Amino acid sequence: MIVVSDTAPLIFFGKINKLSIFKELYSVIYIPTEVWDELIYPITSNQKNIPVDIKLEIEARESGWLVVKDPEKEENKDIALQLSRNLGLGEAYAIALSKELDAELLLINDKKARKIAMEMGVNTKWITDVLLDAAKEKLIKNYQEFKEILSNLVEIGLWIKAHDYNTLLLDVKDILEENKL
Repeated sequence: MIVVSDTAPLIFFGKINKLSIFKELYSVIYIPTEVWDELIYPITSNQKNIPVDIKLEIEARESGWLVVKDPEKEENKDIALQLSRNLGLGEAYAIALSKELDAELLLINDKKARKIAMEMGVNTKWITDVLLDAAKEKLIKNYQEFKEILSNLVEIGLWIKAHDYNTLLLDVKDILEENKL
């Protein structure tokens, strides 16, 4: 399975020390240089307090499951440039890379970017979809662990409507019950 990611999913899972979920679910994740630059920005901008998640992201790249790759075809470079007029560079290049690699999945958490990607035929998943997949694959063992991970994500800034939060918790209960069968 070819999977591309934008910046936000990696940062969110890194900040709660759950970046390994991506490796366990997808084996390899591709990101364009623009996403990598956003991930390590605190280092390249000489910030005094380097977030803990950056160490995990660097380790993921060094171990080979987080792969930095840029679009090579002119048509995909053009797509990225056109999209960057309305989206961030990471989002624009992640969509273009998804097109180039004919990725089966783009991990992206920006509503506008996700809509554009889907209009271009790119299959996308939100952070919450990844959590549900992790529960289906038994990487999250029980309801309490799922709820704790979700709460941690919300604490660090993941925005989710109260209705969607509650629906997600109901969905995971069903998934975890099915896993017991």
